[in-house]
Amino acid sequence: MRDTRKPAPDPSRPAPDDLQKITGIGAALAARLAGAGVTTYRELASHTPQRLAALTRVPSAKIVSQDWTGQARQLAGSTLTGPEGQQTYATFHVELLIDADGTVRRTKTRHFQTDTEDSWPGWDDQRLIAVIHRKAALSAGAAEPPLPRPSSSPAPPPVHAEGPSPAEEGTRGTFLVAGEPTAVRLTFRVGPGLGAGDVDFTAEVAARSLADGQCHPLAPAAGTAAAGRPVTLELAGPPLPPGIYRLEGTVIVYSHRHEPGDRPLGRHHALGELVHVTARRSSIRTAT
Repeated sequence: MRDTRKPAPDPSRPAPDDLQKITGIGAALAARLAGAGVTTYRELASHTPQRLAALTRVPSAKIVSQDWTGQARQLAGSTLTGPEGQQTYATFHVELLIDADGTVRRTKTRHFQTDTEDSWPGWDDQRLIAVIHRKAALSAGAAEPPLPRPSSSPAPPPVHAEGPSPAEEGTRGTFLVAGEPTAVRLTFRVGPGLGAGDVDFTAEVAARSLADGQCHPLAPAAGTAAAGRPVTLELAGPPLPPGIYRLEGTVIVYSHRHEPGDRPLGRHHALGELVHVTARRSSIRTAT
């Protein structure tokens, strides 16, 4: 006669926990984990996201973003020791918006454990480190030791650009009428670190639409600049369609009398003012 009695529970194994209390784990995944021998919060927390992904066929990035192991530790009611000591995961996604000239236009980070984002214009490695340090809740001793400071003050950047901005002063310069030529002003200074002689430069200004990101280049400029002396350029371009634009300027400096293909001595990409191009002259009003 066939014995239909259930096998006696193994006294050496702890009673199973309800893994469905963990956000992201339903009945099917709980059964899949149980089939792999993971039935308690402690056992789940002892596995890495990569191991859990192999057991459940759930992407490890999703397991990290939902923080299965962190939830399991909290439900277990104590701080558990993982397979690599008392280690936790802090996962970040870093996205760079890079212009055609290789400069970073925008940096964006996402922290999976808190599902929060930070973004800022350009590239700032110190800010990126600060965001990671804060979101990962690193202790003071966990961060890399700072690099030794030089005995003298750091050298100024080889080139620094300001603006660009509309060539006309005041509110009238902020608002343009469709069909009118676009005139902008760009000021830059070459640092003394490149020597006391003259340098060659190229400068470009573009108006980037905030609606679709399309870039409208203006007339470029080129010439010679002296170190330490500001250079102000007035650049003109074709009329812009109605819309709101961000002015962007790029200045690249080369050695004097450089040849095509020579490596630049320095470059600077600057975000300038917003320009509102209106469809009719009667729509111009004071900016707020």
